[in-house]
This record gives sequence, C-alpha cells and structure tokens, in this order.
Amino acid sequence: MKKLQFALVCVAALNGAAHAQTSPRFTTAAVDQGRDQFHRTCSQCHGRNMVNAGTTTYDLRKFPVDQEERFLNSVTHGKGNMPSFKDALSPEQIKLLWAYVGSRGGKEL
Repeated sequence: MKKLQFALVCVAALNGAAHAQTSPRFTTAAVDQGRDQFHRTCSQCHGRNMVNAGTTTYDLRKFPVDQEERFLNSVTHGKGNMPSFKDALSPEQIKLLWAYVGSRGGKEL
C-alpha cells in the first residue's frame, strides 16, 4: 500500500512539473490586447503585424524572445530613432506589447 501511495505521489509531482514546463508564457488574451496596442502605437513604424523591410526600423519579428527587459527598456526609454513611450503608455500596455512581440505575434503560444 505504501508503495502504491508513493507511486501516486511521484506521478502527481511529475504531472505537475510537466504542466509547468508546457504552460504558455503569454495568454491568448494578452497577445490579442498587445496586437491591438501594437497596431495603435507601433505599426506606423514597425509595420502591420510587425512586417517591414527592416531597413529603416527594427524588424521586431527577429527580436530575441529571451530579452524581455531589453524590449521593455527600449519601449519605455526609447532607443536610437525610437522615442520613449513612458509618458504615452502605461507599464501594463508595454507588457501587453511584449506579449505580442515576444510570442511572435501569437505564433509561439
């Protein structure tokens, strides 16, 4: 009986660990809200759905998805020709933009 209980505990623990590893980084709702914000704020320069030639503005489809802080800092404080959005967008709106960009436009959910 103790072996069976131990086995069940192990299975439950492994199942929880597997679920934690496969949980999406972003919710569909956050990506959708980020897409809407992107189209209102960023698409003029970075292109609709992040599609642009990448010659005059950064191609956000290539932004490293493991560099959230870099993204948040660039949007908040500006970088190069890109202005700061700290007075135009709330931190929550900027995080939603990251959900959109960091999920490759929802393709990596």
